[in-house]
Amino acid sequence: MLSLKTKLEVLGHPGFTEVVISDRKEFANTVLWLEDQKIRLYSIEDRCKLRNVDNPEIWKEGYKKYCADLNMPPLETRQEQLSWILSYAVRLDFLDDPDQFASINSKQVPPQSNGKQTQQKVQAIFEGNINTQEKAFVDAVRLLASKLNVPHHPNHLLQLEAIARVVHERLSPAAKDRKPVLGKPFPFDKGNDVVSSNDPALDLPMRILRLLQIQSLRELQTHINETIVAVQNITANPKTDTKLGKVGF
Repeated sequence: MLSLKTKLEVLGHPGFTEVVISDRKEFANTVLWLEDQKIRLYSIEDRCKLRNVDNPEIWKEGYKKYCADLNMPPLETRQEQLSWILSYAVRLDFLDDPDQFASINSKQVPPQSNGKQTQQKVQAIFEGNINTQEKAFVDAVRLLASKLNVPHHPNHLLQLEAIARVVHERLSPAAKDRKPVLGKPFPFDKGNDVVSSNDPALDLPMRILRLLQIQSLRELQTHINETIVAVQNITANPKTDTKLGKVGF
């Protein structure tokens, strides 16, 4: 999957290294550049609201209609929305001139999970009995993700994969058998350890990080001890093949 910077570079954006999408005006100018130079969904006259980047209300109204006319799926963040628009523009650019993307396609990149692979995997799980692309299925995935606090993703199947991992981590039989941690909470704010900074606001996070580090070291020591025991069990009970032995000369 191409990054925002790579997509902007491929499309020839003059300031692809300096785009800050958290800045509303810069985000608006980037969208306008894509419409003017690459997508051209509207006529020049119909782009007037998108050109009003200095008027947030007018631009927002025009941008909302623009997203609807592009058939953009419901996306929450500017990064997701810009990524989708860039992908749309790259697709159009590719259809116009596929040769310019040959150098990008030829680059060796490590294999990673993509939407097509995930779709095939999920569809195989349901054995073709459920259409994973229908609206009811997508809405159910989004609802379940919101209840489990799984972040939004434009591809609902990748989001479903994340949901499966959360369920496995928190709701699997192994997770249910875990005993809850009981006892009195550790008084982070009253610790007398040597962790100290000149900023009182940093003392609490530093104590928490130190305890997390101690916990990680204890888990590492437990794994080391388990490995030592496993090796000792093997070396303390050797299996000898007496057929290979000799007596005398």
